[in-house]
Amino acid sequence: MKKANLMTPSRITLLFISALLFWRCEGPIGPQGPPGADGVDGVNIVGEVFEIVGDFIPGSDFRLRGEYGFDLLESDKVLIYRLDGTDQEGTDIWRLIPQVVFHEEGIFTYDYDFTYFDYTIFLNGDFDLNNLEPALTDDQIFRVLIIPADRIDLRMDFSDHQGVLEMLEIDEEDIKRISLNK
Repeated sequence: MKKANLMTPSRITLLFISALLFWRCEGPIGPQGPPGADGVDGVNIVGEVFEIVGDFIPGSDFRLRGEYGFDLLESDKVLIYRLDGTDQEGTDIWRLIPQVVFHEEGIFTYDYDFTYFDYTIFLNGDFDLNNLEPALTDDQIFRVLIIPADRIDLRMDFSDHQGVLEMLEIDEEDIKRISLNK
């Protein structure tokens, strides 16, 4: 049985002419839209960064609580870093929390949780936290970084505090400090 050739010269010509006609057709041009505002390209979404200082005390159940002063979007990411000292050159060492600390009494962590209105930084340990030295509980400094969803790069190393600040285009001198001590 002989197979029929579907692409005969007449069909190829008809296909070519049809494609040419549809490709060349244009509809009427519509009216011009309203002009946009000069110099306004859209919304520039930036991250927020602020420092907090506080004491972990038994009366507050070893917790620091605060409010942002603005609402977060559901897609925003909240990171909190703890100032863990300085290096040989005097540069601050920031550690992303949760941070596990091995203490002579046992293990404890600096940890946090957050809502879209506030945050809580807390200590959690497997021993009586009243036994911690004041250097681990008093005048603790934390940085709260709010990263908008459009700036989140999942391949980024979020433990690199300086890299995150550079990505957010935030300078050290622009970071405000809030004291939670009363």
